[in-house]
Amino acid sequence: MRRAALTALLLTLLLLVPAGSASASGPTILGAGSTWVQIALDQWRADASRQGLSINYQGVGSTAGRQFFIINQVDFAASEIPFLPEELAQLRSKHKHFQYLPDVAGGTALMYNLKDASGHQVNNLRLSAPTIAKIFTGQITSWNDPAIKADNPGLHLPSQHLTPVIRSDGSGTSAKLADYLAHEAPSIWNPFAAQNSVTLPVQFWPNLPGMVAVRGSDGMANYISNSSVGSGSIGYVEAGYVYEHSMTPVYIRNASGNYASPSSTNVAVALRHATLNRDLTQNLLGVYNAPETNAYPLASYSYLITQTTGFDPAKGAVLGKWIIYIACAGQKEAAPLGYSPLSPNLVKDVFAAVRRIPGAPAPPPLTASACPNPTITGQGYGGSPGDNNPTSGPPSGGSGATPTTHSGNGGGKPTKAAKTAMTSQPIDAATAAALGQPSALTVTPLTEGQRRAAYVAALSAAKQLDPESTSSALLTAAVLALVLLCPLAVAARRRPSPDGADV
Repeated sequence: MRRAALTALLLTLLLLVPAGSASASGPTILGAGSTWVQIALDQWRADASRQGLSINYQGVGSTAGRQFFIINQVDFAASEIPFLPEELAQLRSKHKHFQYLPDVAGGTALMYNLKDASGHQVNNLRLSAPTIAKIFTGQITSWNDPAIKADNPGLHLPSQHLTPVIRSDGSGTSAKLADYLAHEAPSIWNPFAAQNSVTLPVQFWPNLPGMVAVRGSDGMANYISNSSVGSGSIGYVEAGYVYEHSMTPVYIRNASGNYASPSSTNVAVALRHATLNRDLTQNLLGVYNAPETNAYPLASYSYLITQTTGFDPAKGAVLGKWIIYIACAGQKEAAPLGYSPLSPNLVKDVFAAVRRIPGAPAPPPLTASACPNPTITGQGYGGSPGDNNPTSGPPSGGSGATPTTHSGNGGGKPTKAAKTAMTSQPIDAATAAALGQPSALTVTPLTEGQRRAAYVAALSAAKQLDPESTSSALLTAAVLALVLLCPLAVAARRRPSPDGADV
Protein backbone atom coordinates (compact mmCIF):
# COMPACT_ATOMS: atom_id res chain seq x y z
CA MET A 1 0.00 0.00 0.00
CA ARG A 2 2.88 2.34 0.78
CA ARG A 3 4.24 1.70 -2.72
CA ALA A 4 0.84 2.62 -4.16
CA ALA A 5 0.85 5.89 -2.26
CA LEU A 6 4.30 6.81 -3.53
CA THR A 7 3.23 5.85 -7.05
CA ALA A 8 0.23 8.18 -6.77
CA LEU A 9 2.53 11.00 -5.69
CA LEU A 10 4.94 10.38 -8.54
CA LEU A 11 2.03 10.34 -10.97
CA THR A 12 1.06 13.73 -9.59
CA LEU A 13 4.55 15.01 -10.33
CA LEU A 14 4.38 13.57 -13.84
CA LEU A 15 1.07 15.32 -14.44
CA LEU A 16 2.77 18.60 -13.65
CA VAL A 17 5.20 18.26 -16.57
CA PRO A 18 4.27 20.78 -19.30
CA ALA A 19 2.05 19.27 -21.98
CA GLY A 20 4.52 20.22 -24.68
CA SER A 21 6.88 17.53 -23.41
CA ALA A 22 4.47 14.74 -24.38
CA SER A 23 6.64 14.12 -27.47
CA ALA A 24 9.78 13.94 -25.35
CA SER A 25 12.47 11.47 -26.24
CA GLY A 26 13.55 9.58 -23.14
CA PRO A 27 12.09 9.35 -19.63
CA THR A 28 10.90 12.21 -17.49
CA ILE A 29 13.42 13.45 -14.92
CA LEU A 30 12.04 14.50 -11.53
CA GLY A 31 13.71 17.02 -9.25
CA ALA A 32 12.86 18.98 -6.10
CA GLY A 33 14.43 21.37 -3.62
CA SER A 34 15.68 24.93 -3.47
CA THR A 35 13.45 27.89 -4.26
CA TRP A 36 16.53 30.17 -4.31
CA VAL A 37 17.45 28.73 -7.72
CA GLN A 38 13.93 27.95 -8.92
CA ILE A 39 13.59 30.90 -11.30
CA ALA A 40 16.63 29.70 -13.23
CA LEU A 41 15.68 26.02 -13.13
CA ASP A 42 12.17 26.79 -14.38
CA GLN A 43 13.65 28.71 -17.31
CA TRP A 44 16.11 25.95 -18.16
CA ARG A 45 13.58 23.15 -17.98
CA ALA A 46 11.20 25.16 -20.18
CA ASP A 47 14.05 25.51 -22.70
CA ALA A 48 14.69 21.77 -22.50
CA SER A 49 11.02 20.89 -22.91
CA ARG A 50 10.90 22.76 -26.21
CA GLN A 51 13.70 20.51 -27.36
CA GLY A 52 12.15 17.22 -26.34
CA LEU A 53 13.68 16.77 -22.86
CA SER A 54 11.16 16.22 -20.07
CA ILE A 55 12.32 17.77 -16.79
CA ASN A 56 10.00 18.42 -13.85
CA TYR A 57 11.06 20.41 -10.81
CA GLN A 58 9.17 21.37 -7.65
CA GLY A 59 10.50 24.12 -5.38
CA VAL A 60 9.77 22.65 -1.94
CA GLY A 61 12.82 24.03 -0.13
CA SER A 62 16.34 22.68 0.15
CA THR A 63 15.62 20.51 3.19
CA ALA A 64 12.63 18.74 1.62
CA GLY A 65 14.53 18.34 -1.65
CA ARG A 66 17.40 16.54 0.06
CA GLN A 67 14.96 14.23 1.83
CA PHE A 68 13.17 13.43 -1.43
CA PHE A 69 16.56 12.52 -2.91
CA ILE A 70 17.46 10.28 0.03
CA ILE A 71 14.22 8.27 -0.18
CA ASN A 72 14.48 7.94 -4.00
CA GLN A 73 11.43 10.04 -4.88
CA VAL A 74 13.39 12.31 -7.22
CA ASP A 75 16.24 11.89 -9.69
CA PHE A 76 18.06 15.03 -8.55
CA ALA A 77 17.82 17.62 -5.80
CA ALA A 78 18.75 21.29 -5.63
CA SER A 79 20.10 22.67 -2.36
CA GLU A 80 22.28 25.38 -0.89
CA ILE A 81 22.85 23.24 2.20
CA PRO A 82 25.08 20.15 1.93
CA PHE A 83 23.80 16.92 3.45
CA LEU A 84 23.79 17.06 7.24
CA PRO A 85 25.43 14.29 9.34
CA GLU A 86 22.17 12.44 9.95
CA GLU A 87 21.33 12.66 6.25
CA LEU A 88 24.74 11.28 5.31
CA ALA A 89 24.03 8.35 7.62
CA GLN A 90 20.77 7.71 5.77
CA LEU A 91 22.59 7.77 2.44
CA ARG A 92 25.25 5.35 3.70
CA SER A 93 22.57 2.96 4.92
CA LYS A 94 21.12 2.93 1.41
CA HIS A 95 24.57 2.60 -0.20
CA LYS A 96 23.69 5.67 -2.25
CA HIS A 97 26.55 7.59 -3.86
CA PHE A 98 26.05 11.22 -4.82
CA GLN A 99 27.84 14.38 -5.92
CA TYR A 100 27.33 18.14 -5.74
CA LEU A 101 27.71 20.28 -8.84
CA PRO A 102 27.20 24.06 -9.12
CA ASP A 103 24.44 25.25 -11.43
CA VAL A 104 24.47 29.06 -11.08
CA ALA A 105 25.76 31.87 -8.90
CA GLY A 106 23.59 34.54 -7.35
CA GLY A 107 23.06 37.05 -4.60
CA THR A 108 20.80 36.56 -1.60
CA ALA A 109 18.97 39.86 -1.50
CA LEU A 110 17.06 41.69 1.20
CA MET A 111 13.64 42.62 -0.17
CA TYR A 112 11.63 45.35 1.57
CA ASN A 113 8.48 47.44 1.21
CA LEU A 114 8.85 50.87 2.81
CA LYS A 115 7.64 54.43 2.39
CA ASP A 116 9.48 57.34 3.94
CA ALA A 117 8.03 59.82 6.44
CA SER A 118 6.57 61.81 3.53
CA GLY A 119 4.83 58.81 2.00
CA HIS A 120 7.25 58.25 -0.90
CA GLN A 121 8.39 54.74 -1.76
CA VAL A 122 11.96 54.10 -0.58
CA ASN A 123 14.15 52.38 -3.17
CA ASN A 124 17.66 53.24 -1.97
CA LEU A 125 17.86 51.59 1.45
CA ARG A 126 21.35 50.73 2.72
CA LEU A 127 22.17 48.31 5.53
CA SER A 128 25.31 46.95 7.19
CA ALA A 129 25.78 43.45 8.59
CA PRO A 130 25.24 44.45 12.27
CA THR A 131 22.01 46.25 11.37
CA ILE A 132 20.78 43.28 9.34
CA ALA A 133 21.60 41.01 12.27
CA LYS A 134 19.61 43.17 14.66
CA ILE A 135 16.62 43.12 12.30
CA PHE A 136 16.48 39.34 11.92
CA THR A 137 17.17 38.61 15.59
CA GLY A 138 14.27 40.80 16.69
CA GLN A 139 16.31 43.62 18.21
CA ILE A 140 15.09 46.26 15.76
CA THR A 141 11.33 46.75 15.64
CA SER A 142 10.95 50.21 14.08
CA TRP A 143 12.18 51.64 10.79
CA ASN A 144 13.52 54.79 12.47
CA ASP A 145 15.83 52.76 14.72
CA PRO A 146 19.19 54.53 15.25
CA ALA A 147 21.11 51.70 13.57
CA ILE A 148 19.08 52.01 10.35
CA LYS A 149 19.37 55.80 10.49
CA ALA A 150 23.15 55.52 10.83
CA ASP A 151 23.29 53.46 7.61
CA ASN A 152 21.04 55.96 5.83
CA PRO A 153 21.96 59.55 6.74
CA GLY A 154 19.56 61.97 5.08
CA LEU A 155 16.83 59.37 4.56
CA HIS A 156 13.60 60.43 6.27
CA LEU A 157 12.69 57.15 7.93
CA PRO A 158 9.18 56.67 9.34
CA SER A 159 8.35 55.49 12.85
CA GLN A 160 6.53 52.54 11.27
CA HIS A 161 6.75 49.07 12.80
CA LEU A 162 9.36 46.87 11.08
CA THR A 163 8.21 43.33 10.29
CA PRO A 164 10.92 40.73 9.56
CA VAL A 165 9.70 38.04 7.16
CA ILE A 166 11.36 34.63 7.54
CA ARG A 167 11.00 31.23 5.86
CA SER A 168 8.72 28.71 7.58
CA ASP A 169 10.16 25.77 5.64
CA GLY A 170 13.67 24.32 5.67
CA SER A 171 15.52 26.76 3.47
CA GLY A 172 18.96 27.17 1.95
CA THR A 173 18.26 30.90 1.78
CA SER A 174 17.88 30.99 5.56
CA ALA A 175 21.17 29.10 5.82
CA LYS A 176 22.95 31.61 3.58
CA LEU A 177 21.80 34.62 5.60
CA ALA A 178 22.58 32.93 8.92
CA ASP A 179 26.10 31.98 7.85
CA TYR A 180 26.80 35.55 6.72
CA LEU A 181 25.55 37.05 10.00
CA ALA A 182 27.38 34.48 12.12
CA HIS A 183 30.68 35.52 10.56
CA GLU A 184 30.08 39.24 10.03
CA ALA A 185 28.08 40.11 13.16
CA PRO A 186 29.03 37.41 15.71
CA SER A 187 28.45 39.60 18.77
CA ILE A 188 24.79 39.86 17.76
CA TRP A 189 24.32 36.43 16.20
CA ASN A 190 25.95 34.23 18.85
CA PRO A 191 23.69 35.18 21.80
CA PHE A 192 20.63 34.85 19.52
CA ALA A 193 21.75 31.41 18.33
CA ALA A 194 22.44 30.21 21.86
CA GLN A 195 19.12 31.48 23.18
CA ASN A 196 17.18 29.80 20.37
CA SER A 197 19.29 26.61 20.17
CA VAL A 198 20.24 26.98 16.51
CA THR A 199 23.50 25.91 14.92
CA LEU A 200 24.93 26.36 11.46
CA PRO A 201 23.68 25.57 8.91
CA VAL A 202 20.35 27.05 9.98
CA GLN A 203 17.52 25.34 8.13
CA PHE A 204 14.61 26.73 10.17
CA TRP A 205 14.82 30.35 11.33
CA PRO A 206 13.50 30.90 14.88
CA ASN A 207 10.04 32.41 14.64
CA LEU A 208 10.04 35.20 17.22
CA PRO A 209 7.06 37.39 18.18
CA GLY A 210 6.55 40.13 15.61
CA MET A 211 7.95 38.06 12.72
CA VAL A 212 5.96 36.58 9.84
CA ALA A 213 6.84 33.11 8.53
CA VAL A 214 6.08 32.22 4.91
CA ARG A 215 6.73 29.18 2.76
CA GLY A 216 9.09 29.41 -0.21
CA SER A 217 10.81 32.30 -1.95
CA ASP A 218 7.71 33.03 -4.01
CA GLY A 219 5.64 33.22 -0.84
CA MET A 220 8.09 35.66 0.74
CA ALA A 221 8.31 37.86 -2.35
CA ASN A 222 4.54 37.90 -2.78
CA TYR A 223 3.99 38.83 0.87
CA ILE A 224 6.53 41.66 0.93
CA SER A 225 5.40 43.16 -2.39
CA ASN A 226 1.73 43.07 -1.37
CA SER A 227 0.68 46.62 -0.54
CA SER A 228 -2.03 45.41 1.86
CA VAL A 229 0.03 43.16 4.13
CA GLY A 230 3.66 43.79 3.21
CA SER A 231 4.02 47.47 4.08
CA GLY A 232 6.92 47.88 6.51
CA SER A 233 8.22 44.35 5.96
CA ILE A 234 11.68 43.05 5.01
CA GLY A 235 12.82 39.53 4.12
CA TYR A 236 15.45 37.56 2.20
CA VAL A 237 15.24 35.95 -1.26
CA GLU A 238 17.42 35.34 -4.28
CA ALA A 239 17.79 38.65 -6.13
CA GLY A 240 15.75 37.48 -9.12
CA TYR A 241 12.58 37.49 -7.02
CA VAL A 242 13.12 41.15 -6.14
CA TYR A 243 13.56 42.19 -9.77
CA GLU A 244 10.65 39.99 -10.84
CA HIS A 245 8.40 42.10 -8.62
CA SER A 246 9.88 45.36 -9.97
CA MET A 247 11.36 46.27 -6.60
CA THR A 248 14.83 47.35 -5.48
CA PRO A 249 16.98 45.25 -3.13
CA VAL A 250 18.84 46.58 -0.12
CA TYR A 251 22.37 47.83 -0.86
CA ILE A 252 24.61 45.96 1.59
CA ARG A 253 27.80 47.41 3.07
CA ASN A 254 30.89 45.48 2.00
CA ALA A 255 34.44 45.30 3.36
CA SER A 256 35.49 48.43 1.45
CA GLY A 257 32.82 50.48 3.23
CA ASN A 258 30.71 50.84 0.09
CA TYR A 259 27.14 49.63 -0.35
CA ALA A 260 26.64 47.22 -3.26
CA SER A 261 23.63 45.69 -4.99
CA PRO A 262 23.29 41.98 -5.93
CA SER A 263 23.94 42.60 -9.63
CA SER A 264 25.41 39.93 -11.87
CA THR A 265 28.81 41.62 -12.00
CA ASN A 266 28.94 42.48 -8.30
CA VAL A 267 28.15 38.86 -7.40
CA ALA A 268 30.85 37.60 -9.78
CA VAL A 269 33.43 40.01 -8.33
CA ALA A 270 32.77 38.81 -4.78
CA LEU A 271 32.82 35.13 -5.76
CA ARG A 272 36.39 35.47 -7.03
CA HIS A 273 37.26 35.06 -3.35
CA ALA A 274 35.26 31.87 -2.78
CA THR A 275 37.22 28.71 -2.13
CA LEU A 276 35.90 25.30 -3.09
CA ASN A 277 36.29 22.08 -1.19
CA ARG A 278 37.13 18.84 -2.98
CA ASP A 279 33.43 17.97 -3.21
CA LEU A 280 32.72 21.42 -4.77
CA THR A 281 30.94 22.76 -1.69
CA GLN A 282 31.88 26.35 -0.94
CA ASN A 283 33.68 28.37 1.71
CA LEU A 284 32.40 31.95 1.56
CA LEU A 285 34.51 33.72 4.19
CA GLY A 286 36.55 35.45 1.48
CA VAL A 287 33.34 36.50 -0.27
CA TYR A 288 31.94 38.13 2.85
CA ASN A 289 35.13 40.20 3.11
CA ALA A 290 35.90 40.79 -0.57
CA PRO A 291 37.86 44.08 -0.81
CA GLU A 292 36.52 45.40 -4.14
CA THR A 293 34.31 48.48 -3.96
CA ASN A 294 31.48 46.80 -5.87
CA ALA A 295 31.69 43.31 -4.33
CA TYR A 296 28.33 42.03 -3.10
CA PRO A 297 29.03 40.19 0.17
CA LEU A 298 25.96 37.91 0.21
CA ALA A 299 26.95 36.07 -2.99
CA SER A 300 27.10 32.29 -3.35
CA TYR A 301 26.43 29.26 -5.53
CA SER A 302 23.55 26.82 -5.70
CA TYR A 303 24.04 23.10 -6.24
CA LEU A 304 22.39 20.19 -7.97
CA ILE A 305 22.75 16.80 -6.29
CA THR A 306 22.91 13.75 -8.54
CA GLN A 307 23.69 10.05 -8.19
CA THR A 308 26.96 8.62 -9.44
CA THR A 309 26.07 4.91 -9.22
CA GLY A 310 22.91 2.83 -9.46
CA PHE A 311 21.15 5.37 -11.69
CA ASP A 312 19.07 4.40 -14.75
CA PRO A 313 21.33 5.14 -17.77
CA ALA A 314 18.28 6.21 -19.81
CA LYS A 315 17.56 8.87 -17.22
CA GLY A 316 21.25 9.67 -17.00
CA ALA A 317 21.26 10.48 -20.73
CA VAL A 318 18.48 13.05 -20.28
CA LEU A 319 19.81 14.51 -17.03
CA GLY A 320 23.38 14.74 -18.36
CA LYS A 321 22.28 16.48 -21.53
CA TRP A 322 20.25 18.99 -19.55
CA ILE A 323 23.11 19.74 -17.14
CA ILE A 324 25.47 20.35 -20.07
CA TYR A 325 22.93 22.81 -21.45
CA ILE A 326 22.67 24.55 -18.05
CA ALA A 327 26.45 24.96 -17.81
CA CYS A 328 26.78 26.30 -21.35
CA ALA A 329 23.95 28.03 -23.25
CA GLY A 330 21.73 28.18 -20.17
CA GLN A 331 24.16 30.55 -18.45
CA LYS A 332 23.32 33.21 -21.05
CA GLU A 333 20.00 33.58 -19.24
CA ALA A 334 21.51 33.89 -15.78
CA ALA A 335 21.95 37.66 -15.59
CA PRO A 336 18.54 38.62 -17.09
CA LEU A 337 16.93 36.41 -14.45
CA GLY A 338 18.86 38.01 -11.58
CA TYR A 339 21.75 35.51 -11.26
CA SER A 340 25.39 35.40 -12.33
CA PRO A 341 26.81 32.80 -14.78
CA LEU A 342 29.32 30.13 -13.80
CA SER A 343 32.98 30.82 -14.49
CA PRO A 344 34.97 28.53 -16.86
CA ASN A 345 36.68 26.67 -14.02
CA LEU A 346 33.30 25.74 -12.54
CA VAL A 347 31.97 24.69 -15.95
CA LYS A 348 34.96 22.36 -16.14
CA ASP A 349 33.98 20.92 -12.75
CA VAL A 350 30.40 20.46 -13.95
CA PHE A 351 31.63 18.57 -17.02
CA ALA A 352 33.66 16.27 -14.75
CA ALA A 353 30.52 15.63 -12.69
CA VAL A 354 28.49 14.84 -15.82
CA ARG A 355 31.00 12.12 -16.70
CA ARG A 356 30.17 10.46 -13.37
CA ILE A 357 26.43 10.20 -14.12
CA PRO A 358 25.60 6.75 -15.57
CA GLY A 359 24.45 7.04 -19.19
CA ALA A 360 25.23 10.75 -19.54
CA PRO A 361 26.67 11.95 -22.85
CA ALA A 362 30.26 13.14 -23.11
CA PRO A 363 30.54 16.90 -22.47
CA PRO A 364 31.66 19.12 -25.35
CA PRO A 365 35.02 20.90 -25.56
CA LEU A 366 35.31 23.93 -23.29
CA THR A 367 35.25 26.38 -26.20
CA ALA A 368 33.06 29.35 -27.10
CA SER A 369 31.49 27.58 -30.06
CA ALA A 370 30.71 24.36 -28.20
CA CYS A 371 29.79 25.93 -24.84
CA PRO A 372 28.29 29.44 -25.33
CA ASN A 373 28.47 30.42 -21.66
CA PRO A 374 29.05 34.23 -21.65
CA THR A 375 32.11 33.85 -19.40
CA ILE A 376 33.61 31.55 -22.05
CA THR A 377 32.53 33.47 -25.14
CA GLY A 378 34.05 36.66 -23.71
CA GLN A 379 30.70 38.41 -23.29
CA GLY A 380 31.29 38.91 -19.58
CA TYR A 381 28.42 38.34 -17.19
CA GLY A 382 25.59 39.44 -19.43
CA GLY A 383 24.52 42.38 -17.29
CA SER A 384 22.92 45.64 -18.34
CA PRO A 385 25.00 48.76 -19.12
CA GLY A 386 24.86 49.94 -15.50
CA ASP A 387 26.04 46.57 -14.26
CA ASN A 388 29.71 47.43 -14.58
CA ASN A 389 29.62 50.64 -12.56
CA PRO A 390 31.88 49.96 -9.55
CA THR A 391 30.60 52.85 -7.46
CA SER A 392 29.42 52.72 -3.90
CA GLY A 393 25.69 52.30 -4.28
CA PRO A 394 22.68 54.58 -3.93
CA PRO A 395 22.83 58.13 -2.67
CA SER A 396 22.34 58.43 1.06
CA GLY A 397 19.57 61.00 0.93
CA GLY A 398 16.55 61.84 -1.20
CA SER A 399 14.21 59.40 0.49
CA GLY A 400 12.22 58.23 -2.50
CA ALA A 401 14.56 59.21 -5.28
CA THR A 402 15.59 56.61 -7.82
CA PRO A 403 19.34 56.08 -7.34
CA THR A 404 21.38 57.37 -10.25
CA THR A 405 24.71 56.09 -8.96
CA HIS A 406 24.76 52.43 -8.05
CA SER A 407 26.51 49.12 -8.57
CA GLY A 408 24.25 47.74 -11.23
CA ASN A 409 20.64 46.66 -11.43
CA GLY A 410 21.05 42.93 -11.34
CA GLY A 411 21.39 42.49 -15.07
CA GLY A 412 17.84 43.53 -15.84
CA LYS A 413 14.59 43.46 -13.91
CA PRO A 414 12.09 40.86 -15.16
CA THR A 415 8.46 41.79 -14.56
CA LYS A 416 5.77 39.47 -13.21
CA ALA A 417 5.19 38.39 -16.82
CA ALA A 418 8.70 36.92 -16.93
CA LYS A 419 7.67 33.47 -15.73
CA THR A 420 4.87 33.30 -18.28
CA ALA A 421 7.33 34.26 -20.99
CA MET A 422 9.58 31.41 -19.91
CA THR A 423 6.98 28.91 -21.10
CA SER A 424 6.19 30.48 -24.46
CA GLN A 425 9.09 32.50 -25.82
CA PRO A 426 10.80 31.21 -29.00
CA ILE A 427 14.13 29.49 -28.62
CA ASP A 428 17.20 30.74 -30.47
CA ALA A 429 19.40 28.69 -32.76
CA ALA A 430 22.32 28.58 -30.32
CA THR A 431 20.12 27.11 -27.59
CA ALA A 432 18.65 24.57 -29.99
CA ALA A 433 22.13 23.57 -31.10
CA ALA A 434 23.30 23.24 -27.50
CA LEU A 435 20.48 20.80 -26.81
CA GLY A 436 21.06 18.98 -30.08
CA GLN A 437 17.38 19.03 -31.03
CA PRO A 438 15.19 20.77 -33.63
CA SER A 439 13.40 23.83 -32.28
CA ALA A 440 9.90 22.79 -33.33
CA LEU A 441 8.42 21.96 -29.93
CA THR A 442 6.60 24.49 -27.78
CA VAL A 443 5.58 24.36 -24.15
CA THR A 444 1.96 24.47 -23.02
CA PRO A 445 1.84 24.80 -19.23
CA LEU A 446 -0.94 23.18 -17.24
CA THR A 447 -3.86 25.36 -16.26
CA GLU A 448 -4.71 25.91 -12.62
CA GLY A 449 -7.69 23.58 -13.08
CA GLN A 450 -5.47 20.80 -14.40
CA ARG A 451 -3.08 21.23 -11.49
CA ARG A 452 -5.95 21.09 -9.00
CA ALA A 453 -7.40 17.97 -10.66
CA ALA A 454 -4.02 16.23 -10.47
CA TYR A 455 -3.73 17.04 -6.79
CA VAL A 456 -7.28 15.88 -5.99
CA ALA A 457 -6.71 12.57 -7.81
CA ALA A 458 -3.50 11.86 -5.90
CA LEU A 459 -5.00 12.82 -2.54
CA SER A 460 -8.04 10.64 -3.18
CA ALA A 461 -5.79 7.65 -3.85
CA ALA A 462 -3.74 8.32 -0.73
CA LYS A 463 -6.81 8.56 1.51
CA GLN A 464 -7.80 5.00 0.63
CA LEU A 465 -4.55 3.63 2.04
CA ASP A 466 -3.70 2.45 5.53
CA PRO A 467 -2.58 5.61 7.35
CA GLU A 468 -0.18 3.74 9.63
CA SER A 469 1.81 2.45 6.65
CA THR A 470 1.74 5.62 4.61
CA SER A 471 2.61 8.47 6.97
CA SER A 472 5.72 9.39 4.99
CA ALA A 473 3.83 9.41 1.73
CA LEU A 474 1.02 11.52 3.13
CA LEU A 475 3.55 13.99 4.52
CA THR A 476 4.97 14.28 1.02
CA ALA A 477 1.44 14.77 -0.32
CA ALA A 478 0.94 17.61 2.15
CA VAL A 479 4.14 19.28 0.95
CA LEU A 480 3.02 18.94 -2.66
CA ALA A 481 -0.40 20.31 -1.78
CA LEU A 482 1.19 23.45 -0.39
CA VAL A 483 3.39 23.77 -3.48
CA LEU A 484 0.51 23.29 -5.92
CA LEU A 485 -2.34 25.11 -4.27
CA CYS A 486 -0.85 27.72 -1.97
CA PRO A 487 1.94 29.60 -3.78
CA LEU A 488 0.55 32.91 -2.56
CA ALA A 489 -0.47 31.80 0.91
CA VAL A 490 1.28 33.20 3.94
CA ALA A 491 1.94 31.03 6.96
CA ALA A 492 0.28 32.05 10.21
CA ARG A 493 2.32 33.91 12.79
CA ARG A 494 3.27 30.97 14.95
CA ARG A 495 6.32 29.28 16.36
CA PRO A 496 7.54 26.10 14.61
CA SER A 497 6.77 22.73 16.16
CA PRO A 498 9.29 21.33 18.63
CA ASP A 499 10.99 19.21 15.95
CA GLY A 500 11.56 22.28 13.78
CA ALA A 501 9.22 21.18 10.99
CA ASP A 502 6.54 23.56 9.81
CA VAL A 503 4.57 21.38 7.43
